[in-house]
Amino acid sequence: MLVRKLLAICIASAVTQMATAQQDQGAAGSPGLGSQPQIEEISVIGQFVPDEKRGTASVADVVDEQQFTRTGDSNIAESLKRVAGLSTVGGKYVYVRGLGERYSTTLLNGAILPSPEPINRVVPLDLFPISVLESVLVQKTYSAQFPSEFGGGVLQMRTKKSTDEFFWNISSSMSMTDGVNFKDGYMLSGGDRDWTGYDDGLREAPKVLQQATAGGKELRLFSPFTGVGVPASELQTIGRSLENKYNIEQETVPVNFDMSSSLGNSHDIGSSGMRLNYLAAVDYSNSWETNEIERNFYAARTDGLSQVEALTYFGSENSIDMSTIVTAGLDFNPQHNLRVTSVLLRKTDDIAGFTVGSTEAESLVKETDIEWIEQELFFNQLQGDHYFPDYNELAVNWRYSHIKAERDAPDTRHYRFDGINEDTFEFSTRADGNLRRFSVLDDTVDDFGIDLAMTFYGPLDSIITPKLGYVFSEKNRGSEIRRYGFAANGPVANNSTLLRSDLETILASENIAPNAFQIRELTQATDNYTADNELEAFYAEVELNFEDRFRFTIGARQEEFSQNVQTFDLFNSNVEINSLQASDDLLPALSATFINYDHQFRVAYSETRSRPDFRELSPAAFLNPVTGKEVLGNPDLKITEIKNYDFRWEWYFSFSDYVSFGLFYKEFLNPIEATITSGVAERRSTFINAAAAENKGAEFEFYKRLDFLPDSFLNGIGEDFYVQSNLSYIESDIQIGAANVGALTNSSRPLQGQSDWLYNLQIGYEPISGTSATLLYHYYGERIAEVGIESAPDLIEQPLGELNFIFIHDLTEQWKITAKATNLLDERNEITQGGLVTTGYTRGRAASLKIDYTF
Repeated sequence: MLVRKLLAICIASAVTQMATAQQDQGAAGSPGLGSQPQIEEISVIGQFVPDEKRGTASVADVVDEQQFTRTGDSNIAESLKRVAGLSTVGGKYVYVRGLGERYSTTLLNGAILPSPEPINRVVPLDLFPISVLESVLVQKTYSAQFPSEFGGGVLQMRTKKSTDEFFWNISSSMSMTDGVNFKDGYMLSGGDRDWTGYDDGLREAPKVLQQATAGGKELRLFSPFTGVGVPASELQTIGRSLENKYNIEQETVPVNFDMSSSLGNSHDIGSSGMRLNYLAAVDYSNSWETNEIERNFYAARTDGLSQVEALTYFGSENSIDMSTIVTAGLDFNPQHNLRVTSVLLRKTDDIAGFTVGSTEAESLVKETDIEWIEQELFFNQLQGDHYFPDYNELAVNWRYSHIKAERDAPDTRHYRFDGINEDTFEFSTRADGNLRRFSVLDDTVDDFGIDLAMTFYGPLDSIITPKLGYVFSEKNRGSEIRRYGFAANGPVANNSTLLRSDLETILASENIAPNAFQIRELTQATDNYTADNELEAFYAEVELNFEDRFRFTIGARQEEFSQNVQTFDLFNSNVEINSLQASDDLLPALSATFINYDHQFRVAYSETRSRPDFRELSPAAFLNPVTGKEVLGNPDLKITEIKNYDFRWEWYFSFSDYVSFGLFYKEFLNPIEATITSGVAERRSTFINAAAAENKGAEFEFYKRLDFLPDSFLNGIGEDFYVQSNLSYIESDIQIGAANVGALTNSSRPLQGQSDWLYNLQIGYEPISGTSATLLYHYYGERIAEVGIESAPDLIEQPLGELNFIFIHDLTEQWKITAKATNLLDERNEITQGGLVTTGYTRGRAASLKIDYTF
């Protein structure tokens, strides 16, 4: 690792010194074709700029700042669902062409990202607000400069760049959701700094608990036989030190609000020709959701499905999001520059709610959950761009990134009351009747990459552009969970009068004692793990362009990858489970484009991979801290091999208008799928390699200005209107195989989370006057939400349509307002099983007003 870091520093230093040496020489000769060389195979595609779209060598889409403004989306997960072939699942994971998050790679300025998710290594995209991003490239055909973990696509996010001119903008917005704001919500009083998204220490484990468990010691009653443990009096002190807050109250939910500011400028440095430019932006938002969710569970019987649970969840969630970006660039001259970028993203969720209803045994139950979850991503990058026109237009781009993701969920509380009758509930003294959980996750990535490209002019008016690149990325992850609960000892276990009180009364200080409620350790032997992976890759690529009629790209990527997962028992150093996996792959990527005036025909072929996540490899059974379900990894998992085939036709029939149609087909060998174990009392989720799978579909997209309408139509303003739409149809089939089906009902089915139809429609009005209006419709077809088990059918998320309206108006040169109405249809979200509703809720219509002022 040290050698590689030194190599990276030497390369960066050498290139920078070359740039400095050329600073006084100016740009020699006419830059010509290579004046703006592209290290990446895909150009930055501006929305509705067909010349740039035509110049791409692969099938790609870009969502840029103009589109961000049009759609009014607050984070990138919301925005990407409007791209052809993309859908959002769970509000934060993007599925490309029906393929889940494991089949896509997310990059930020070319760097691989860590994740604050406790199980997945994929970063949730709702963490990225629009305010820090300049554009997002979605490349659907693979090319060799990208990581090989590619099935659906690569999501290349680009942060905002520093500016050459002074600007300062401030904005503020307020929003409301029908049935949420100014209505009663469910809350638990917290700390004085909760509004910042930072816990003030209220939820931290008390000092006496930290001291008693320091160094991985187990919290247990002292045993005179082993001489290990904590005296009963100390357990009493520790139990009483925990914050006694359990009772959720109903309070009025305030209005949602957002504040942001951005500033940028540039300065000449003396008379040297060097120029410093910079940009800084900060955004803060505070929003609420209140939910009433129907939750039903069914089991397969000989006469069909039978309901075993009928539950309803009532809860509220307060989300506090903060983002900051600071970037600065030093331009030595037009050919050489350095840039440093720092991005801090935070998302905090304060959740309080309870689930109440009946079980198959006709017993009533009420379970309460209280969570405070802080997620953070801190991104730091130094990059350099260098252009040497005298050396066959040599372009050198390099970058070094250090990125850290964290998840802190202090003092998560769960407790259960069992119903005596409809009006009386009694605190459950069963082992899982109450829980206090403290969990921390750290995930760090160091990433270095360098790309080189040159341009040669050959016979037949050909242009030959060879490219070389190197990437090294190292990731380290650690996850620690501690679980505690109160056990009922002595007479309190049968004191119905006490147990039918609220939990703050039940667990009052006087009731925490050796002969009453006593704290105990509930941490699982497999709750804690460390993991690391290392990726080193070289790629070579050649692009051949013949008279702008034929373009061929031939590339290959050699990639070495290894990862290690260590699951360990905090209380027994002799129990450690290691899982190792390594691979060495040489992967081809080929594409060709034929250009016939306004038409382009593209074909592409590539081979890629999909690797198991960290915990998917570990044979240790563990409890998923998000779902509470037991999961068992599989150390025998193989890496999935994928073959990708693409075709796209494009027709640019005017300067701004276009239509495209594409087909894709993918073959999977050893695809990784979740399954349910059979033959045990408690069902466990686990992972297997299915025999094979295929994914295929078609995409259609068009954009048209309505300038063909007669002048008599609305006084001739038809050219100010446009219609943009895309439609995707996707089919998939995965063959689980009888040997791996376990408790699953179906051995052959579509991929989980894949919608058969995706549709987007935008109707916009954009005159030159500074006023714009956009009507947006998004639709996704049915998709499997959860696979069925024990002969019960799969759970199907039903089709849903969403309609939004955005209006933007420049009041003056400085003032601008944005009005937004979202979820106007307010269709009911439903998941069904065999036609019966398992989950159902509505989100409510929402409206917002934003005011911008630019100095």
